[in-house]
Amino acid sequence: MCKQRLKYPQQECGFTLLDSLLQLIVLVLFAQFFLLFYSWYSQKDNGMFNNNELQWEIFAFQLQKELTHTKQFTRNTIQNISYSSDRGTLSVAIGPGELKREKGYQPLLFGITTVKFEYSDYILDATINFENGKGRSRKFIVPNNTR
Repeated sequence: MCKQRLKYPQQECGFTLLDSLLQLIVLVLFAQFFLLFYSWYSQKDNGMFNNNELQWEIFAFQLQKELTHTKQFTRNTIQNISYSSDRGTLSVAIGPGELKREKGYQPLLFGITTVKFEYSDYILDATINFENGKGRSRKFIVPNNTR
């Protein structure tokens, strides 16, 4: 009877070496997925889904659409353009941190620091720098210009 009390019971508690290695492998796999997610999340600001890029594309589409139906176009200053169409005379100028219509309250682009419009041979080159240091530039065709 004494020998049976000194023996270990049949149901032992604790981890075996195999259990520990399996848990370590699962932990390493989850760590790899976490690192992949973190690197993807840090790169998403450089992609198409950041706010500045989306605002820029919407602004560029809207400006090109309006310039397509332009009857007269003038570049007033390096930061101000005006054009006339069936909607009347429209002006785009820089305000405090935004690009907006000169006579009105419609903001076209937020979070900008500098705007530069250059016009030559029916091509308008717009260069805009954002507050986060990134810049965008695009050329627009200005047809039906009577200068």
